[in-house]
Amino acid sequence: MAASADAAAAGARVFPCTVFRQGHRTMISTSFPYSFLAHQVVSESVDRGGDPANTTNRPLMTDHVKNINHYVRENPTDYILPPVTLNARQLPALHVPRGNFKNRLGFMVIGDNVRFYVTDGQHRITAIKGHGSGRSAIPGLVDLGAGFEDDCLAVLIVVEDELKRIHQDFADAAQTKQIPASLLAVYNTREPVNGVLADLVEGTRLFRGRVDATSKTLPKASQAVFLLNQVRQFVKELLLSDYALAEDSVARQSAQLLGTKAARDEFVTDAITLIETMSEHMDPWREICELPTSGGPANQVTDFRQKYVNMTATGLVVIGRVAYEIRKSPDLGWRLEQYKRLAIEIDWRRSATIWQNNIISKDGKVSTQRGPVREAANNVKAQLGLLPALFTSSEAVRRGPRRIAATP
Repeated sequence: MAASADAAAAGARVFPCTVFRQGHRTMISTSFPYSFLAHQVVSESVDRGGDPANTTNRPLMTDHVKNINHYVRENPTDYILPPVTLNARQLPALHVPRGNFKNRLGFMVIGDNVRFYVTDGQHRITAIKGHGSGRSAIPGLVDLGAGFEDDCLAVLIVVEDELKRIHQDFADAAQTKQIPASLLAVYNTREPVNGVLADLVEGTRLFRGRVDATSKTLPKASQAVFLLNQVRQFVKELLLSDYALAEDSVARQSAQLLGTKAARDEFVTDAITLIETMSEHMDPWREICELPTSGGPANQVTDFRQKYVNMTATGLVVIGRVAYEIRKSPDLGWRLEQYKRLAIEIDWRRSATIWQNNIISKDGKVSTQRGPVREAANNVKAQLGLLPALFTSSEAVRRGPRRIAATP
């Protein structure tokens, strides 16, 4: 074969490829091993504060490189890295069948002196090659001795020598739409917090069939009670007492707290018990559970949303934060009683005094900020006799949280 003969004569490598055209430009699609990418792909990043007009890539974000590198190392058997777009300043040596075809299979011959430049995907390439030195160095996947050097990454090679056009290619490749947080919570089940969501939604009358998992925001006329991402915020509160915790911290801490099946099952059981108990005793959840999930009667959900704090994401977060304190007690019977009190003894109407000037502003809007949420949750705990100071005192630590005074 001609390609093999050329490669043997020049000490080069042969890669099978597909050669095609988009517009008036030649494109080449193939895959390269990580070891090849590390040696023959160049990423030209502009220095922060520098002139991006003379380089092909934006400033390198080392935290993004670290996240990609960590993700692959933590999931060596079932990870996925999307294709990257590379630039070839000159057309590589190609062997394709003769003919006036716009899409042809062929072979690409690449010598050691050939370099490709990154148009889109510099952080993936850098995670493979490694970055930096000393204590802050990010080891390349090819340097770990874990077999990654033989893994491959799909590449699209654009033959283009004009820097302005290369910049435009990068801008065009960046025209992507972010996945809504609720939909990401469905798909990204590597996160332990996401892994318990499906069981929680399916196991509760309030959530089952009434949670929107595809929208970014809940439409005003929606018959759904919450977005899935809002239920996820509730889970973060119930597990970690912070709905706004950074995602890297959520992943790290939830991996410790929900790292075993037994731990996940215990958490899901308690979360379902909380939601079911409140659905049995609290307005308007009690009424909603008796409604169909669609049709005319389900439109009552939109009316409830305007009248009740517990029909908002903020109200759900407050419930999760108070329940986090309740869950500290090992007494299951006491916990169940407090869940019932949380449903019955708290006035969840927006007009109730307990919410005014914290999560409900003077103009009636619901706040989502940490400060007002904390104040509202503290008001609820005070009304129920759940005093946080008892949980943190040395005496309480020694004797256990069952010493907390509970109103009969």
